[in-house]
Amino acid sequence: MFFMPRFACFFACMLFVSLPAFGEAEPASDAAPLELRIAVLSDGHATYFIRLLEESLRLIHQPCHLHLVKDIPARRMWWMLGKGDINLFYGMRTKDKDSKEQIVPVRNALTNGLIGQRVLLIRPADAAVFAHVQSVDDLKRTRLIAGFGAGWNDAKIWRTAGLPLYEHAAPWTTIYAMVAAGNRHVDYLPRGVIEVTKEAREHPELVVEQHMLMDYPGDFGFYLASSAAGYRPIIERALREAETTGLKARLIEEAFGADIKALGLDRRVRLHLSGTPD
Repeated sequence: MFFMPRFACFFACMLFVSLPAFGEAEPASDAAPLELRIAVLSDGHATYFIRLLEESLRLIHQPCHLHLVKDIPARRMWWMLGKGDINLFYGMRTKDKDSKEQIVPVRNALTNGLIGQRVLLIRPADAAVFAHVQSVDDLKRTRLIAGFGAGWNDAKIWRTAGLPLYEHAAPWTTIYAMVAAGNRHVDYLPRGVIEVTKEAREHPELVVEQHMLMDYPGDFGFYLASSAAGYRPIIERALREAETTGLKARLIEEAFGADIKALGLDRRVRLHLSGTPD
């Protein structure tokens, strides 16, 4: 574990993830800066989330000091958040996280529900099978198995729907090769529309399924350590302002718009999965 001051962090993080320059918000009042020790993951989302946070705070003229913590497994980052070693992290909103005393949910859906819209990464040879699916029951009858990381809340939604699934206990990144191999008891990966195109480019042995769109209620949210609970109303106000002014929509479009458009969501068969992650 290590903490990096903001400017040192910028140069160090260039090798980790391409983030915008972290200029502090211009203060227009005597408000004390928010001291934010933020965990970031190399999952393709960090750039958008940090930019949304920083530019939203700038809208309300709230100064902030951002310190990034990186290169730590996600599960340990949640533990660090509960202990107060970091004071802000982002992740899928769940009832379980929202009810924990050690962490404080910031009430805002950070991707406007896009992460709950799922497109599949599949083996090219299976495209014809998926092309005939018109319902959740049809998908169930294929007996094809979805892959998730161990303990992911999305797996509970698949299980509730009666869809076969596999939870991968080893490092998540090895599951792409397992799907491609075709003999490892996992056949497809449901991925959010903000991430699937990028992952397909990184794993050319798999392709984006072109027929279906699966959706369920869910989104990412910011979580604060209990020691930073006083920041919640400030960050929530900033995020509301980002929605009102159109900033949030613009940042989503800039970060994900081209990839989402390429998926052709309007022409896909939409399969609704009920329930929200626990």
